[in-house]
Amino acid sequence: MKRRWLNPLADPVFKRIFGEEKEILIELINAFIQLDEPVVDIEYLPQELLPESADGKISIVDVRCIDSRKRNFILEIQIIRQLSFQERVLYYASKTYGRQLLKNRKYEELQPVYLLSILDHVFDKSSQDWLHRYSLINENDINKKMTGIHLIFLELGKCRKFGNFIIDKLQDRWITFLTEPEKIIAMSKHEMHVYPNLVKAIELLDESNYTPGQLIAYDKYMDSIISWNSTMIESYDNGFDEGLEKGRMEATKNLESALSDLKKGLSIEEVAAKYNFEKGYIEFLYREFIS
Repeated sequence: MKRRWLNPLADPVFKRIFGEEKEILIELINAFIQLDEPVVDIEYLPQELLPESADGKISIVDVRCIDSRKRNFILEIQIIRQLSFQERVLYYASKTYGRQLLKNRKYEELQPVYLLSILDHVFDKSSQDWLHRYSLINENDINKKMTGIHLIFLELGKCRKFGNFIIDKLQDRWITFLTEPEKIIAMSKHEMHVYPNLVKAIELLDESNYTPGQLIAYDKYMDSIISWNSTMIESYDNGFDEGLEKGRMEATKNLESALSDLKKGLSIEEVAAKYNFEKGYIEFLYREFIS
């Protein structure tokens, strides 16, 4: 039987690889965040950032961790363009930064937060750069920075268009994994043996590593992306100014009941059980359409 390889950008697969395999995540962080002192060890944190009040928003991100120096890292994958994207990621990062004080720590003990958002769409049309770094700077002297919150955006669409990546380079091989995994799959074991984390990541694209329930969640996720993209193309072709909102509604019409319950305040676990969905898929719906 022919092996089926899954898309590394699909939410369930991304979480399986980077949300469970510490060494792979560490290598990805060091490749793109490029710290003065690289990450050597991490501890995974819950994906859900709880609200601070009864009516506060619940934030769900793909992967959260803290390293041995207590620096906070948030990683997320975005296949679909979202409204208020910049505001949302700043909200996630600032919430993570502020919640460090819940442990009665002093202000001077606060550690920086780094949010890496991997985007499968164009973030900055004015530039051919595919990696963007944002931090708090002095507007009169950009060399002066405040080190609390850092936002990093990786545009995979530009990587495909402008990139000429070399597998021997750390950053290049992870871009290749995310954009053209088939190139790595086609490589020989002799070529791959020096990249053990990449080998393991590729192996985790094989559907045999997933349960039937996880594969159902994967297929539903990919179907929702295809439905969204098809509706968006049709909406824009017809010249609808409200194309984005219409696309959102039409792409999720078969999930209206589940979304309605989420909006009413039912928990992710309750909705998943009620409609017989995988929890990971309901997390995806919540993040994309509610939070």
